[in-house]
Parts: sequence; C-alpha cells; structure tokens
Amino acid sequence: NDILQANLPRLKRIPVFMFHRVVDQIPGGPLYDIHYTRENLEKLMRSLGERGFETVTFGDLLRREIPPKPVILTFDDGYEDNYVHLFPLLRKYGMKAVIYLLGDRSVPSNVWDASKGAPEAPLMGRDQILEMDRSGLVEFGGHSMTHSRLTELDPVERRDQIQMCKESLESLLGKPILSFAYPYGFFNPDVKKAVEQAGYLFGIAVEWGPDHFGEDLMEIRRICLSPDAGKFEFLWKTSRL
Repeated sequence: NDILQANLPRLKRIPVFMFHRVVDQIPGGPLYDIHYTRENLEKLMRSLGERGFETVTFGDLLRREIPPKPVILTFDDGYEDNYVHLFPLLRKYGMKAVIYLLGDRSVPSNVWDASKGAPEAPLMGRDQILEMDRSGLVEFGGHSMTHSRLTELDPVERRDQIQMCKESLESLLGKPILSFAYPYGFFNPDVKKAVEQAGYLFGIAVEWGPDHFGEDLMEIRRICLSPDAGKFEFLWKTSRL
C-alpha cells in the first residue's frame, strides 16, 4: 500500500495502548489487571486530547496522511462493557478505537478465563458490533476463533483459528479485517507467518516487539497501563509519547 509506505517513516514512535475490559469499579480476584475504569479511561482520553494527540486506526494508516501526533487505542476480546462504557466516551471526545473480536460468534463470554476463577463477562452481540462499526469510530480486528493459545496448536488448527476468524468477521462486517491481536500475547515465527499468510497486514503483540512501529508489522508493541495506575505511572508511560 503506497499510503502506508509513505506514512511509515512518520510512525516510528506511534503509541499503541492495550486495554481489555472497561468497568465502573475494578473487581477483586484474579485477572484484575485486565480491567480499566471508565473514569481513568476518560482521564487518559482527555489528557491525550489536551496534548494534541489524535486517535487513528490501522485502516487510517492505509487511507490518509497521518496527523503529527497519532495514537492508537486497542481493546482485546470484545467485551460488552466496551459497548456500554467505551463507546459513549469515543462519541463524547470524537475519538477512535480498535477492538479485537473472536470469530466464533457463539462464544457468549470469557469462557477461556473460567478456569482461573474470573467473573463471567459477556461479549458484545452482533447488533452492538454493527452499531459501533457504523459509527466510524471503531475498527474491528481478529483475535482467533476461540481465544486459543496459537503457539500450542498444530499447523492446521493454527491456520483455521487465524484464517476462519478473518473470514467470519469480514462476512459480518462486509469489509476487510486488517489487524490481528495474538491471544494472551503468545506468538512465535510460525504464528506470525500464519497471520501474514491469512492476509492480515498488522500483527499486534503486547509489551514486546521492535521499538519502532514499522520495523515489523507482524509484531507491533503496545503500552499497558495497570488498572490502578496513579498519576505518576500514567505520566511516566505517556511522557515519552
């Protein structure tokens, strides 16, 4: 893509934030660290806006010249609380986000975390996804069919988890799915190759990957904020942006 290639030299330091659930209050128990409060998220959005950052999606990188201070907000798994709490904030501040969905729409909730004692959290339904898509504020990406540990699968299962996810979401949304977030952040060279061969243009990791955005588009580093991030952690992690 010519526009992407033209944008890449300007994207070396583009920050990509990673979130999962957006809640009123952080619950106790396991996996508390995948929660972020609506209040803190609004503070982050307001701070980024005041500092001149503009939210973009991966699709924007292919379609237009990127603004001077771009930032990408990503949310894994497609929880219903993203619709309830995140979506109104995107509308309020005119910001965009990328949400990673499972391809198997019959998975009703975070069943992959049940064995860890995590509270059940429903995933977004079809109508909610389509409403967010129509708004132009949300881009959706793939997250495997069933939130599988892709590094533990044989080549055929791995390909099906990745390829069928893309086909399922493209059938639902009627548009190309551009990026894929590795479930649990687990990947290896075979997983990266399978994602690229499936036709995704971007592979999204967690807190590892090249420092510069364009060095490896199949291993894009993200910034994580702890659920109870205080002012110091927030300012420290965003001061380098």
